[in-house]
Amino acid sequence: MLKDTDRTYISNLPIGTFQVPLRPQDEAAVKAVDINNLPNGMVTGSNLIQFPATASPEVKASVALSLLAARRVASNDHVLKTPDQWIERHNTVLENLNWLVERGGTVQSQMQGLNVAVHKAIIPFLTAAFGGTAVGALILAALNNLQSMDQNSPWITLFDQQSRRFDVTEYMFTVVDVVGDQVHMKMASARFDASFGTTQVLFFKLSKQQAQFQSVSESLSAQASLLADLNADLKVKLANVTRSFIQSLPDIS
Repeated sequence: MLKDTDRTYISNLPIGTFQVPLRPQDEAAVKAVDINNLPNGMVTGSNLIQFPATASPEVKASVALSLLAARRVASNDHVLKTPDQWIERHNTVLENLNWLVERGGTVQSQMQGLNVAVHKAIIPFLTAAFGGTAVGALILAALNNLQSMDQNSPWITLFDQQSRRFDVTEYMFTVVDVVGDQVHMKMASARFDASFGTTQVLFFKLSKQQAQFQSVSESLSAQASLLADLNADLKVKLANVTRSFIQSLPDIS
């Protein structure tokens, strides 16, 4: 049962009103995303998310709405000045939406190999962050297949634009697991400085000067039943931005 304090908190979330402008040819594809019947792979703002095949529609909606709410609040908090402050604000919202932040940290990471596009170079980092090649396979396959996709496709454009904040571009990736009533999220992000430019950082080739990046990892968990209690209110709160910020990953099977 949703508490009055939870309902008030959701109602007062400062999510802003900005929406991603869509090209006319993208309208049909974006409309097709149904928050009550989400796919196993999606992009939510600046976050690529993978669900297990066993995740219920309610769990998928809970995760997508929670992450969208957290991202919108952090992105509209003009007091924040650094990427770490952004992450802290993001996680505070998640904690107030019944998520437990179990552990996390930021480290300097070194890219291996030069003259490799960013989306290829971060795959070893994500493989390690997600615990092996079998975990996060959908996300890794999407990154592997980027070069054969249309670089101007709606989800790539959204993901790239929404990953820019302050003086960095920070790509976020989330793998969800469900064990009984427990929902577990592993989140990893790759943070690059502004020297990469302002468009399509994913396709930049690495040079010696650009080989380093910061990697951020987080582990979170929550009870599926507690998350589901928030869904109805989150859907109402985020109704005006859901269509713009949640899109399906393309079929990569």
